[in-house]
Amino acid sequence: MTNCKKAKVGEIFREAGTAFNKLSEMTLLLHPKNELQNGFKWSEEELDVLRTCVHRFAVDLNKLSHHIKSRTVSQIRTTLKKKAFEDAGIPVRQVTLNMLNATENEVDVEGLTGEVKLEFDGSTEEVNA
Repeated sequence: MTNCKKAKVGEIFREAGTAFNKLSEMTLLLHPKNELQNGFKWSEEELDVLRTCVHRFAVDLNKLSHHIKSRTVSQIRTTLKKKAFEDAGIPVRQVTLNMLNATENEVDVEGLTGEVKLEFDGSTEEVNA
């Protein structure tokens, strides 16, 4: 994974952590030990805003999940192969469509050094929806 992607993933998890911490705090405020503890009750409008925010988050997350699940096995396999080429130090611009579509026994690895050879175990590739 490139540093840029790592930074983006890290930022996503930081933001998610912040959001879940805030949701936790707000949930505790919904059910105080006694109603005078925090000095106020939630208004109907505040509850509706919270409900809307949580619902929107759930809907968006569900859309993302369906999008990822709809990717075909070949799209996922191609992405994994591209990543493997990148990790092996072969620039993506040098990877041809034939290289990506080749089966394991069609790939010419005789001229590659040991550090560049890629191994794909086609028998264990499985995608569950």
